Amino acid sequence: MANNTNPKNVAALALLLVALAVVIAVRLRPALVPASAARGGRAIQVGSYAVPALGWDRSKERVVPTPASGRNLFTFGAPPTPTPDHRPTPTPLPTRPPLPTPTPEGIYVNGKWILPPPPKFPLSYLGWLGPDRLQVAVFRDGEDVLAVPIGESVKGKFIVREVSATGVTIGFVGYPANVTSKVALAR
Repeated sequence: MANNTNPKNVAALALLLVALAVVIAVRLRPALVPASAARGGRAIQVGSYAVPALGWDRSKERVVPTPASGRNLFTFGAPPTPTPDHRPTPTPLPTRPPLPTPTPEGIYVNGKWILPPPPKFPLSYLGWLGPDRLQVAVFRDGEDVLAVPIGESVKGKFIVREVSATGVTIGFVGYPANVTSKVALAR
């Protein structure tokens, strides 16, 4: 081989060899010291730490404790008693009362339902005209204005029963006179 030795490589190798020698000397120093043999097998002192001696001898047979005899997991027998459940019993959900039976809509006369419910009044009440002895109710029907005196029918379904400043009482054609509806003044 050619003589291609680099001085840096040689210096690094020498430095590594010196470090290895120091590490070996530090590690083997307690074994090389004759005082450790004179102690008689007690704990070896390394620096400020002492390794305690264990209380067993490696030359004797090691005794392994066996588990206590008990239930064999591979045999079948009576099942164990269940653990009691200490949780409180749940509160039952509240029960709702049954829904009332809906009453049929209509007019009740002499113990029977004989007429269907009256129709809704579709007009707006605007006010009244005339003297107290001959009052006329004024209604609005879309773009039309209707003037209806007391006792006359409106649109063939409704009858004007009573007129006041705050509202009008409407009866229904074909229904008893006591079946009425109050319509308030429109705003």
